[in-house]
Formats: sequence, C-alpha cells, structure tokens
Amino acid sequence: MCNARLRLATFALAAGETLFWLYTFYYIGRHANPLGDGMEWLGEVPLTAIVLTLVAPALILAAIGHWYPLTTKIAALLAAGALVADVVVWIQLLGEFGHRAAH
Repeated sequence: MCNARLRLATFALAAGETLFWLYTFYYIGRHANPLGDGMEWLGEVPLTAIVLTLVAPALILAAIGHWYPLTTKIAALLAAGALVADVVVWIQLLGEFGHRAAH
C-alpha cells in the first residue's frame, strides 16, 4: 500500500510541475518587454529541459511502478529533483524580471 501512495504522490508532484511549466509561459508572456527582442523567452529553455528530462520520465516510471516497485522510488526521486531544479531556475528568472523592472 505504501508503494501506491508513493505513486500517487509522484503523479501529483509531476502534474503540479507540469502545470507550473505551463504557467511560466503565461507569466513570461505577461512580463516580457513588448518592444524588446524576445530574449525573455529563453527562460523557457531550462524549464522545458527539466520537464523533458525529469518530469516526463517520472510520470512514465510512476505509471509502470505498479509492476516494478523500485521504479516508483526512482520516479519520486526524479520528481523531487525536478522540483528543486524548478525552484532554482524560477528564482533566477524572477531575479532577472525584477532587476529589469527596477530600472
């Protein structure tokens, strides 16, 4: 039963990270300089890499975790790593947008 709860928590965390990734498109679109060169959108590159390399494998491994219990633990570690990476990148992006807004 513990494995089922871990799978559910991993799915919830990965789904939340996916929704956060989609939200970042909205956020950057609202805060980008309309007369600028669009370089703000480069912030999506590391966020998309996190989704493709950590979140997507976590979802896949959690889905097959029903048959292979070890994969659920690996999926949870990937999702937790994605959460940490998202926080680090997001703090950097907010600092960049805040710095530009201050001038």
